[in-house]
Amino acid sequence: MAESVFFSVLIPVYNVESYLHECLGSVLSQGWEKLELVLVDDGSTDQSGAICDEYAKNDPRIQVVHKPNGGLMSARRAALARARGDYFLFADSDDRLLPGVFETLSEAIGSSGADCLVYGVTREWPGGPLHVKCPDALCNRVITDKRAILNLMLNDNTYNSLCRKCVKRSCFDGRDFSPWFHISMGEDLLQSTEILENAGSFFFLPQEFYYYRYNGGSISRTFPYDGYRASFEKERFLLDWLRRLGIFGEADYDRWRNHLLDELVIELKHICRECSSRANAVSAMESVLAADFYRAFLSPGYRGGGSGLRRRLNRLVIALLQDRRFDALRFFCAKIYRAR
Repeated sequence: MAESVFFSVLIPVYNVESYLHECLGSVLSQGWEKLELVLVDDGSTDQSGAICDEYAKNDPRIQVVHKPNGGLMSARRAALARARGDYFLFADSDDRLLPGVFETLSEAIGSSGADCLVYGVTREWPGGPLHVKCPDALCNRVITDKRAILNLMLNDNTYNSLCRKCVKRSCFDGRDFSPWFHISMGEDLLQSTEILENAGSFFFLPQEFYYYRYNGGSISRTFPYDGYRASFEKERFLLDWLRRLGIFGEADYDRWRNHLLDELVIELKHICRECSSRANAVSAMESVLAADFYRAFLSPGYRGGGSGLRRRLNRLVIALLQDRRFDALRFFCAKIYRAR
């Protein structure tokens, strides 16, 4: 088919010399000419920057930015500032795009005119690939209900990643995210607020077009939760943003609160299992209860919804936390409640 859409693929690069050729090859080998790659070398100390420069010498569709290390969000924003395409795609430099993505997206954009398109992903995993698809009920139709989209995106973490979104350039308004460049977990969701706010229509595709590489590293005996202090900085940002939008009602906030409490239970399990001592675990749990966001938004606890075994067990965990029954909570999470 005729190439009607100019795509920009934005790729932050940091110390990935072993994977970078495969990542770039997965984009360039698709043969789509109306394409640019914006590679941001975020202060790499290996040969990643030189590899980017070599590709740019041989392909005019590639532009390279070299900058001091500033983290993933900083690198993505630097790429956005230089992208020139009609629609933007995102990729991490140790992952890859799967065949047919540009042709399929171009056809979907032509038929739907959607501002944001969402597709499935394949996750490499030790036990075999995990396939994360958009549900059939959402696929191949234009959705303009902003409240429904917000509920979907905020209550299902599989939609957080920018790497499963193709977004019209007009959805990016140049807002300043620099105060949050230090955030390393969930930064894609913060940047997605710009898209969710500005996009007027969404289109979900059944195909999987992104492949996540598994980079498993042992954390045994490193006690990563010693010194843990809850901040809820990302959640406070999202709550302030939602209140400014004025779209959510009480039931929506209750649904989101329940989701955040489910996520908190997972965090508490890590604290109970991975702190090196009782004192460190108790200190970490006390920091949760002392956090402003917890007191202001999460302290009411679960509000309706979810009667399955997992939710009942999660309610118990939160009840033990609120009652400061830390020893019981440690025993329950470390010895009994083994599910994620």
